[in-house]
Amino acid sequence: MKTLRYALRHLTRARSYTLISLSGLAFSLACSIILLRYIHRELTVDANCIHPETVVLPLADVHGNWCPSARMYMDSVYLADGQVTERCLVVPNERTHILYENRTYNADMLAVDSTFFRFFAYPVVAGTVAMQGSQGAILTRKFAEQLFGRENPLGKVLVYDGIPVVVQGVIDSSSNKTVWQFDVLVSRGLQDWNRMSIEMVRVLPGVGLDAINKVSGIYRDTKYSGPMRYRFIPWEQFYFDPSIVVEKSLMNHGDKSYLLILSGVIILLLAVGILNFINLYMVMLAKRWREYGVKKVLGLKRSSLFVEIWLENFALVFASLFVAWVLIEVTAVPVERLLEEPISYTWFDGWLSSGILVALPLLTSAYPYIKYGYRSPVVSMRNVPVRYSVASRAVLLGIQYVFTVVLVVLSVYFNRHFDFLINTPPGFRTEGILEADLQKENWNYGNETDERRKSRNERIERIRKALDECPYIDSWICSSFNEITSEVQINYFNEKDKKVAVKALFVPAAFFDFYGLKVLDGDLPDEIRDVTRSEIALNEEAMKLFGYADREEAFVRAETPIWMFFGADGSVKKGGLELMPVAAVIADCYFGKLTGGVQPIVYVISGGYERGKISIAVHPGKEKELLAYLRRTVKEIYGTEEFDHAWLSDVVKEQYAHDRKIATVYSVFAFIAIVVSCMGLFGISLFDIRRRYREIAIRKVNGATLAGLYWLLGGKYLKVLLASFAAAVPLAWFIISRYTESFVLKAPLSAWIFIVALLLVGLISLGTLWWQVGKAARINPAEVMRSENN
Repeated sequence: MKTLRYALRHLTRARSYTLISLSGLAFSLACSIILLRYIHRELTVDANCIHPETVVLPLADVHGNWCPSARMYMDSVYLADGQVTERCLVVPNERTHILYENRTYNADMLAVDSTFFRFFAYPVVAGTVAMQGSQGAILTRKFAEQLFGRENPLGKVLVYDGIPVVVQGVIDSSSNKTVWQFDVLVSRGLQDWNRMSIEMVRVLPGVGLDAINKVSGIYRDTKYSGPMRYRFIPWEQFYFDPSIVVEKSLMNHGDKSYLLILSGVIILLLAVGILNFINLYMVMLAKRWREYGVKKVLGLKRSSLFVEIWLENFALVFASLFVAWVLIEVTAVPVERLLEEPISYTWFDGWLSSGILVALPLLTSAYPYIKYGYRSPVVSMRNVPVRYSVASRAVLLGIQYVFTVVLVVLSVYFNRHFDFLINTPPGFRTEGILEADLQKENWNYGNETDERRKSRNERIERIRKALDECPYIDSWICSSFNEITSEVQINYFNEKDKKVAVKALFVPAAFFDFYGLKVLDGDLPDEIRDVTRSEIALNEEAMKLFGYADREEAFVRAETPIWMFFGADGSVKKGGLELMPVAAVIADCYFGKLTGGVQPIVYVISGGYERGKISIAVHPGKEKELLAYLRRTVKEIYGTEEFDHAWLSDVVKEQYAHDRKIATVYSVFAFIAIVVSCMGLFGISLFDIRRRYREIAIRKVNGATLAGLYWLLGGKYLKVLLASFAAAVPLAWFIISRYTESFVLKAPLSAWIFIVALLLVGLISLGTLWWQVGKAARINPAEVMRSENN
């Protein structure tokens, strides 16, 4: 207890340095804890899954893309029933439409088996999750509040596709992040679903998936889909598997590369904060060198010295950690915007704080203890610190600035890269194009009566008539932006059986004129109404990869059917498997991210696009009027003004959300690193300059100029900054080069990026010194000498 009081007395005596070191470490810890909590949330996705080590997900290779599937679609038995203890089938229904009191609501819905809650645990807010009968529904609390406000939702009747469903339960969100995203759960027995199911299978312990995948991973011809192969993966691996294509509105999918970037930021921030802390603590100890020397002569043991140093570091770390958590709480809203999701408090926070309190004081105590614990009493009792101490502080400050400059360079580059991506023209019209989900229909043909089909067609006709009559619309087509932003590729062959993976866009004939795509050769067909007919166009890149210079010699076919038609007599017609002539060659453009370059594209021009979303070209300056017109139209037909819509210019920019996130993260934490480094520079320079007041006074008496004193006091810090910059440049260049090596198009890594980083860090840092150096350079020599004598 006596040692603790002694340690606290020394910390309060050096209040300026204590406050600076505490604040710098608090900022560093707050940022690192925020990012660690986010990484932990990502790594514990679906922690509410019950025995996840036994849950397996079947995947099907659809046109070279792995998609969640079900065993019922497989022609062979790879996972035998004897190896399965239970299964759950899920039918995803994204952005479907639910009717309540004559008002239509958009909802993401899953049709599930009663076993769903034996696979995943959710907090039950009201009612039951037993899924009683085929016409029960379970809502999330958020969706229940949207529909009913504060009313009791249990027993309320909703209508889906003309079928009434009764609310039987309400569940809350899990405390952890989950793969499944939904508003409503209904029974899979509610109706016959015209959608593909996803199956989750619980298997017996010891089932070898590697052996199964060796067999299932071989392509085999199937009756309807051509060559297919399958794969089985543990549910725990699904979230981070980059080869899987999912419907993102219903299933979350992670990105491990982003976590690696955040981990790198954490390392750099912690390094800056810890080096700053150690350096300032060494300044505090420098004032007590003689005291430690005397104590050693009087018998101070190394263990006692370590305990004293550790207690001081523990007290500082504890206070810094407390301030860090206050900062985390205060900045919760902007951090949620930065990371684009809320992070709730969990048991991990307690373990993380405990780990910091145990490990960090030991780490920060090690260097001071080694330096002073093994120094001879004679050296410690000298009045003037040895040059080694000054040099060691400069080295620590220099390393700290290396990491800071690296963060700033990365911030400048990735902001430049993001600006390059969103401002490079993609080669097709993006301004003034609106995608609207106006047709609030569920499109379940198998459950339709003639009366319901007639009623649906009348509503669709009213929508189209309203679009034709709208004075704010230039043109419109039945087409979704998904065709433009999709990353799905399909294998096509030329007449020599050369296989090329291409992006296949299924579009109406008006698609090209609508988006301003130039036809370089050939002619486009007029509107196609026959669903069994299609024509092919290639872009320039696809022509090149297939090896064609002349369009009239170009013929391609698909590896799997691009369309299938099921006749009333049970017959099946398949399209796209025979060689098809190329009707037109289209100019290249960037459908997809610019970083992937120009992709080879096969345009499948066909009909049958009456369902789904509608793309609208609006008169310039009439965007607000158009939205108001569409809301009135939808309300007249469906009883609600709500409809999903998006502008193409925003959708194109949203493709670079990941790049924007990286640029923002680097910018925010580079700024924090600069602040922490400047605080360290301020504290160290404060000590060094005050220690040299007598020297400055003597130099002024001997005729030293103001400029000379500025260089004397600030020159070494400028040298440290320049040396740090020289060391940081190759490190930053290596990180950027490795990260962008796979990018076809990227912002150039120009010299000005490094110059901007140097100027930014240099001006802020040297500005920190200016006041202190100026004050010291203008001191009155007489006052300094008088204070020395006193």
